Amino acid sequence: MKSLLAVAVAAVMLLSGCATGLETRADHDPSQNFSGYRTFAWIAEQPMMASPEDMARVSPLNRRRIEQAIEKELARKGFQQVPQGQAADFVVSYTVGARDRLDVQSYPVPYRGPWLWGWPYFGHDVDVTTYREGTLSIDVFDGKTHQPVWHGWATKRLSDSDARNAAELIPQAVSSILKRFPPR
Repeated sequence: MKSLLAVAVAAVMLLSGCATGLETRADHDPSQNFSGYRTFAWIAEQPMMASPEDMARVSPLNRRRIEQAIEKELARKGFQQVPQGQAADFVVSYTVGARDRLDVQSYPVPYRGPWLWGWPYFGHDVDVTTYREGTLSIDVFDGKTHQPVWHGWATKRLSDSDARNAAELIPQAVSSILKRFPPR
């Protein structure tokens, strides 16, 4: 139970990340012509792609926040949402994840030697820090071919304050990701 709670908090923190340390990237099919895209729909009634266990780790409230942020950002870009099941130019899904990472910093050999106070430093210092990294990914599939055509994602080193500010930060993270859609 404690582990599940930690994962749920990490997922919330992942979604909230934008201000500091948010790194966004995107990839797309270069042969795809995005200029004809006008309408979008969700890929399924539940557009978060995840196993049932992973779905339980992200609160329904935050899933809805993500979906609303995606809808709002796509509408701001001029795309019109159509009901799921109707023909759309493209369909959208998303995934959320978090994992523990290690940050290893060492002081290499060139930094050994006399220090300002005159004593040589002969040790090799290694600092290891464990942290949580969260990822939010958004995927776009062509409505006619059903093939993936665009993938955007954001990663962030998570902090405790990210969970407290999820409602404000989720739209910022989604906006940062979708800034790269459609590709130019």
